[in-house]
Amino acid sequence: MGREELQAVKERLSKQRWIDAENGYPEYLPTFPEQPINKVPEDIPEPGAEWFRFYALKRGHHPSARGGFTTTSELAIMNFRPLDFIDEISPRPILFVVGDRAHSRFFSDVAYERALEPKEMLVVEDAEHIDLYDQRDRIPFDRLADFFTVNMK
Repeated sequence: MGREELQAVKERLSKQRWIDAENGYPEYLPTFPEQPINKVPEDIPEPGAEWFRFYALKRGHHPSARGGFTTTSELAIMNFRPLDFIDEISPRPILFVVGDRAHSRFFSDVAYERALEPKEMLVVEDAEHIDLYDQRDRIPFDRLADFFTVNMK
């Protein structure tokens, strides 16, 4: 986002904080349906459709995990900079595991680039981000076991 766009978001969210305080609870707009659905609606664009393929279907639906955050959670997310200290992980080894079709692939690529050695990137073919949650045929269990056996002595 540009500066003006970011400032507009912050102002909108700051106003929402006052509304939340007056109501005594935060606004929460769930992302996923209350009951699991059988098929992802065709009008949901990626990456939202990827999340729906897990959380909105029976595959990963749970009534207490309807997705999303409180409206003002975005303020905390804006202030969270997960890569600021990635260099401090070194010299401990890092294994990045990412699906080749994961919407989050860009983040793993950036994190890998910024991490110091020793590091390794394992790209799982034909896998989205969510496939690595529960698609046992795509989760590289052997490689994970090897990594931990060697590095967690």
